Amino acid sequence: MEFFKNTNFVVAGFLVWLFIAPRITSPRYRELFLAYMTALLICLIATSEIMTIKPVAFFFTVGGSFAFFYVLLRSRIRIKITRGGK
Repeated sequence: MEFFKNTNFVVAGFLVWLFIAPRITSPRYRELFLAYMTALLICLIATSEIMTIKPVAFFFTVGGSFAFFYVLLRSRIRIKITRGGK
């Protein structure tokens, strides 16, 4: 299996998993993030079992893993811009 041959599925998986990711401003962010993380873990385990039969599902979930790490970084890194002065 070539990774570059299936990059469109990785990108599609990234976008879909990013769309269903919990929003930081949600009051139930921790609960939703735990559900998001659990769903991605189950998908990774399931698609690793069927990787030889349906590689598209595996690469779709790899995109989900990239989205998960993006969500982690987005929630941990804060950039604050203030005006000069006192």
